[in-house]
Amino acid sequence: MRALLVTMIYNKSLTLSCQSKQGHTSGEVINFMSVDADRIGVFSWYIHDLWMVALQISLALLILYKSLGLASIAAFVATIVVMLANVPLGSLQEKYQDKLMDSKDIRMKATSEILRNMRILKLQGWEMKFLAKITELRKTEKGWLKKFVYTSAMTTFVFWGAPTFVSVATFGTCMLMGIPLESGKILSALATFRILQEPIYNLQDTISMIAQTKVSVDRISSFLRLDDLQSDVVERLPRGSSDKAIEVVDGNFSWDLSAPNATLKNINLTVLHGMRVAVCGTVGSGKSTLLSCILGEVPKKSGILKVCGTKAYVAQSPWIQSGKIEDNILFGQEMDRERYEKVLESCCLKKDVEVLSFGDQTVIGERGINLSGGQKQRIQIARALYQDADIYLFDDPFSAVDAHTGSHLFKEACLAN
Repeated sequence: MRALLVTMIYNKSLTLSCQSKQGHTSGEVINFMSVDADRIGVFSWYIHDLWMVALQISLALLILYKSLGLASIAAFVATIVVMLANVPLGSLQEKYQDKLMDSKDIRMKATSEILRNMRILKLQGWEMKFLAKITELRKTEKGWLKKFVYTSAMTTFVFWGAPTFVSVATFGTCMLMGIPLESGKILSALATFRILQEPIYNLQDTISMIAQTKVSVDRISSFLRLDDLQSDVVERLPRGSSDKAIEVVDGNFSWDLSAPNATLKNINLTVLHGMRVAVCGTVGSGKSTLLSCILGEVPKKSGILKVCGTKAYVAQSPWIQSGKIEDNILFGQEMDRERYEKVLESCCLKKDVEVLSFGDQTVIGERGINLSGGQKQRIQIARALYQDADIYLFDDPFSAVDAHTGSHLFKEACLAN
């Protein structure tokens, strides 16, 4: 169930419309996968507890009724009292646990920031001041931890004291009603009380898990009901079926379909296979939006948009995966050494690879943190070129490179491909 939910959420995130993406950040989507999907999967451990608790208590009370007669009513009332005592304790425990985790997060965040900027603290002589801040945060955390532990101790007391309380109430009722207590009845009743202990204790956890799972189900279902990208924005033609790579006829596109004015109006564009087309304009004139329209990411109000063949896209901001340089360029394709070397040469990456200690096997950090902006941009261009697509869409690919490198990229990468 968990694997299925993660797959559904991932597939949904790939097809979300632009308006749906505005309301859900990537961190929220990760929480859907890691927390909510896992919680629903864990609920399978508790799914039978509700009817099992009812069955166990019913059978236990039936056994008591056979042994002790009407005194079993006292056992039933005592069981209800113990169950009700678990409700506020469980709520308090959950509340204190949340507060404890929040205070722990605040303390860990402050500690990591202090350690990360220790040089500044040493130079300014602020060690004792920040030590006092950490101590204060630790006191707050310690206070919530103390409350949580005390509540846990009370819950444990109720758990271990439940059989004694129920047995005292039951046997006391037997004495008041004059029911004879024989050794066989007493031992049978004590064993039954022990059986009652586990469902009484687990009931609160089950109810809490049901509430948490319902919240997770509602969150995931609301996410899966969000609007997707329009499937009919782009009419995709098979490779070689037309001499036109891109054709737009009277196209009107808008990021927000409810807006009265379209973002791009009356677009008419025809690009033949093999053509090199440059779209120029001022900042905010819609150049990137035009490329997004061709990719099918902008909703279409009217018109015709046809694309023939495969596409490769280079975004304005470099997108780099954590991993090896070679993996970022191949991007799941098989290694063709001749084409790979040609792509490295076209993108001026030969010298960069030679300088690195492990060449193209060098592992780059999160989002290419140990690469310069120009290197990340050139790796992104190399990835697109290696795909050997029919249509290449470049969104300001030379913004992060110098003039000499940009000229080489334009001649060797753009014109040659």
